[in-house]
Amino acid sequence: MKKLYILLCGATAALLMAACQGGKTAAADAEAGDTLEMKYAKLLTIVKHGDGEESPDAAEGIDYQYAEAIIANPWKAGTMLHRYILIPKGKEGDKTVAMLAKRRSTGARCTTDTVRTPVEKSAVFIAPHCQLMYELGCQQAIRGVCDLDYINIPDVKKRAALSGNTAAGKTSSGNVSAENAAAGNPIVNCGSSMAPDIERIIALKPEAILVSPFENSGGYGKLDKLHVPIIEAADYMESSPLGRAEWMKFYGMLFKKDGNAPKTALAASCEPKADSLFAKIEKEYLKLKAEAAGYPKGLSILTERKTGNVWYVPGGQSTIGILLKDANARYIFEDDQHSGSLAMSPEQILAKGKQVDVWAFKYFGGAPLSQAQLLQEYDGYKALAAFNRGNIYQVDTSTVPYFELTSFHPELLLREFIILAHGERFGKLRFYKK
Repeated sequence: MKKLYILLCGATAALLMAACQGGKTAAADAEAGDTLEMKYAKLLTIVKHGDGEESPDAAEGIDYQYAEAIIANPWKAGTMLHRYILIPKGKEGDKTVAMLAKRRSTGARCTTDTVRTPVEKSAVFIAPHCQLMYELGCQQAIRGVCDLDYINIPDVKKRAALSGNTAAGKTSSGNVSAENAAAGNPIVNCGSSMAPDIERIIALKPEAILVSPFENSGGYGKLDKLHVPIIEAADYMESSPLGRAEWMKFYGMLFKKDGNAPKTALAASCEPKADSLFAKIEKEYLKLKAEAAGYPKGLSILTERKTGNVWYVPGGQSTIGILLKDANARYIFEDDQHSGSLAMSPEQILAKGKQVDVWAFKYFGGAPLSQAQLLQEYDGYKALAAFNRGNIYQVDTSTVPYFELTSFHPELLLREFIILAHGERFGKLRFYKK
């Protein structure tokens, strides 16, 4: 962590602050603070203000008075998507809130959300983030989810059953029996993430809502009017696999570990656990990457299948593109410079079909697709060399926690790609089945 000073008087800073979107509370101007070193994440900046050694107003037991998290806009360079001020709960935090409220300046300010931490009751719209919260030990803070049918976490489904409204419908989330509530913190099914059940969310009274932001979404509709901080989890827009995983440092600052909380706020925080977990993931990822680099260039891997009249494939600089590169595998679009998906025509893919050695794709529900079924879906698949050689690997995301585990554990997916590209010298496949 290195000391730096954020100056808001410059034209560039003023532009950034003016471009910040969303939020509900005008934040105080930034001041001298310690910026956390982010080794891979490009869209996230975290600054801690007023540590216990330098600030007499610092909350006892934590190493900052308040923290600032700034999320860059992935779709518009040079602008911000959101800004958060994280202030610990308690009397000292109340003083910080009052202090920041009094602070005014004619300089540029950014509209932001103030989040009192730790968040003890949240609605989490994204399955991988639910899984991460279990790993960090703060799963009891999950009190509502969306798209329950697509979440492969048994305990989430078990706790959702306690609420008595696991099926889509209009049963009020407030009708949780005392017996069920005593059995454990129930999870409310908040419906579809694209059209969440606002009544259930209101009854839930969350302290924060975690959502996936999208380009040109136009905001969050009725959610914006609930006066609840909306945490825009833009981690999936990081092009670096480790960059996305590094966002767990931010999420760790939001929550506390379950169970009997220690006396100090920092000891109760999930932040140390997140730092430790990321360090472990980074070490394993770099080790696998170095091992793969010691082998000759591996087989060519194609990771998706046709959808309608479009065949979406990863850009060469996307997360998957970089994973394939780090696995020392070949990829037919490895020279592409895009960090997102490429919308290709089937003809463009099939033109390179003879170069595809391994075809590994995802599907949802049912039995694995046979070659006959795949040809019935699209006869052009037979132009893929991998199809004719029988090198077809599939993962059923309805039963396998693929997205839940690999989103913040890129080392797991890297190992899969290394095995597909170089054989089973790295072990057995965990997700894909031939």
